[in-house]
Amino acid sequence: MSRFDQTMMRAIPTGDAAGPRARRPFFQGSAVRRLALMLVLSLVGLGACGDDVPPGARPISEVAPSSAPAPVPSTGSPAPAAPGMPVAAPRVVALDPPDGATDVDPARTSLSVTFDRQMSPEGWAWVVEREETAPTIGEARFDPMGRVNTVDVELEPGHDYVIWINSDSYQYFKGIDGTPAVPYRWSFRTRGGDREPGGGADAPSVAMLSSRQSVPVIAGPRVVTLDPPNGATGVDPGRDTISVTFDRPMEASWAWVTEAGTTPPPTSGEPTFSPDRKTNFLPVDLAPATTYTIWVNSDKFQHFRDDAGNPAQPVRWVFTTGPGAGG
Repeated sequence: MSRFDQTMMRAIPTGDAAGPRARRPFFQGSAVRRLALMLVLSLVGLGACGDDVPPGARPISEVAPSSAPAPVPSTGSPAPAAPGMPVAAPRVVALDPPDGATDVDPARTSLSVTFDRQMSPEGWAWVVEREETAPTIGEARFDPMGRVNTVDVELEPGHDYVIWINSDSYQYFKGIDGTPAVPYRWSFRTRGGDREPGGGADAPSVAMLSSRQSVPVIAGPRVVTLDPPNGATGVDPGRDTISVTFDRPMEASWAWVTEAGTTPPPTSGEPTFSPDRKTNFLPVDLAPATTYTIWVNSDKFQHFRDDAGNPAQPVRWVFTTGPGAGG
């Protein structure tokens, strides 16, 4: 079995209120084997998970089954941190081939990124946005100075490629002190062929983590719309549903999660999905002049999942109702 042809099983975790579900294969069939050629690299055992859900979070309704990250290009050397101040994050200072290159040799077998300082040799994160703009990625390694990371690739002629050095979810390029590098979006095109340019920063993220041993992962769905909007005030207390919309179709499962010490919106029925399975509606019974807090997924409860079983990135949602008709 080659390093580009691996499969794994992924268990569907269940929470306190979750019912039993069967385990499912993470990769199935030849089509997904092709997807398994899209790699992001990091240490085995590392995983992306949020750490901002307060202790005591619990599900209000769950069933067991912001935008691709903005690039922050920069150059130069890091300024020394003042005593007691946080250390500035590592930054990308050079790429080979250069960002935006349009005549890259499709026969080349590696890509490399150079940082402004020595990096931790323990992990890396080459992240791809979507299947059609993803190079086939193999093993990665640092140079002896720890500033240049090189990854093996397979490229095609006349193809547009997009790759991220770190992302919001995958931040395994870190300095020696453990500070993650600033995410950087990198695009280039190989010469030859007759393919149309493609790729966009708002496409679903496809990723794979690996280093000394490949561990395939697909980055989770993202919330694209909340109704009412996050932080809204003066929300009509007479409305009978709130809703969340994702960037892709989802499984028939959900995890609306309450936060200890806050007021969740009272529910009046079971959540339902729209016909395209991108929007989930939660029936509610709101009171006037009340601030409500609810999580869409959390660290523990992650049953908002796409069709591949990948959990959505958790979002904390707060809104306040208006005074009502009598106010």
